[in-house]
Amino acid sequence: MYIIDYMFLGFTFISLYMVSLFMILFLKNRKQMFDDVQMTHLPSLTIIIPAYNEEDHITETIHAVKRLSYPEDLFELIVVDDGSTDKTVEKARAEGVLVVSQDNSGKAAALNRGVKLAKGDIVGCIDADSYPMKDALLKMAPYFDDSRVAAVTSSIFVKNPKGFLENLQEMEYLLIAWNRKLLDYLNSVYVTPGPLSLYRKEVLEGVGGFDGSVLTEDIEIAWRLQKEGYRIRMVLPARVYTTVPSSLRKWWSQRLRWDIGGIQTANAYKSACFKRRHGIFGMFIIPYFSLSIFISLIGLGLFLYLITLRASNLIEFLHYAQMVGMNPFKSFSINLYPNVFTVLGFTVFFLSLVYLVVGLRAMDKKILNIRTFFEMLIYLSVYLFMFPILLAQSFWRLLVYKKQKW
Repeated sequence: MYIIDYMFLGFTFISLYMVSLFMILFLKNRKQMFDDVQMTHLPSLTIIIPAYNEEDHITETIHAVKRLSYPEDLFELIVVDDGSTDKTVEKARAEGVLVVSQDNSGKAAALNRGVKLAKGDIVGCIDADSYPMKDALLKMAPYFDDSRVAAVTSSIFVKNPKGFLENLQEMEYLLIAWNRKLLDYLNSVYVTPGPLSLYRKEVLEGVGGFDGSVLTEDIEIAWRLQKEGYRIRMVLPARVYTTVPSSLRKWWSQRLRWDIGGIQTANAYKSACFKRRHGIFGMFIIPYFSLSIFISLIGLGLFLYLITLRASNLIEFLHYAQMVGMNPFKSFSINLYPNVFTVLGFTVFFLSLVYLVVGLRAMDKKILNIRTFFEMLIYLSVYLFMFPILLAQSFWRLLVYKKQKW
């Protein structure tokens, strides 16, 4: 029993520590989070759109990219078709852009093909179901004035959220963007997401391009760049809107892929953990990422243990009540006496709610209504609870099916 108590206390302490860390980062940097960076000159830039069976989205994505504010003589667009079997190629070519086709080899291979063909000093990745705002590139490109910067990423928003699940994802994406910018102040941005990220081409090719052996090439390449000593910046005012799963089944499949890819990446770089020669990457990014996984699984284990314990005690009580001929429902009572663990649990939940409110307000999310408040409670109590279950399933799939496919 003492082990469970210590685990609960450790879980609570780490949770409170992480919330406090991010709140301090926010309070310290809140006035400059949305500031623009000026640039002396604009680099040549190539946008790559990897596409596989994206006939429903590719035309709108190309239109969004064409609307981007960037000098035409410095801009290039390449669509790499990864063996689509629908009308993706026909629709892309109808827009008058360069389309390159290859056999189905995965997103990483499609990106690498595009990088090889790119003429720009900076290469950007935009998923075929994502739509950048007009000024996104002009807000991101200036960060490459710093020669130490190898990649720059953006804020990802949910495009036209409809329904309860998409509203929860909108809340999640806003919080992720806010968190990622706070991590930027620690030089600890650990992912360059596919909806819109830019890379210094020379550096990207120098480290070997994207890795197709993991399911999340956007996490792996970010870790590789950081391990090599390069910096990744996050530009909060640069927005891109993306399509999100509308059904629980599609959402679950997407998140399994993300989790499996994250675990694969963490396993590949575990030898760099706590190694000072790798700087912030070894001393914070890997421990932070790994601790997040560990805490999530510990939280799930504690919850299941407590539920099982309470259910076992109830069954035992009902059994003995029946044996002595007592009506258990007359004698049964619910005791709500608070103890230190109950207080700590409610403290973590309350501070998580405060953290969520602060993050959403910082991202200009309107929260002063009953519906949004209800969604916030569901987000904290139900939506986030599914994440450790997904992690557990991801570990199981990696153990049983060692080779994972996109």
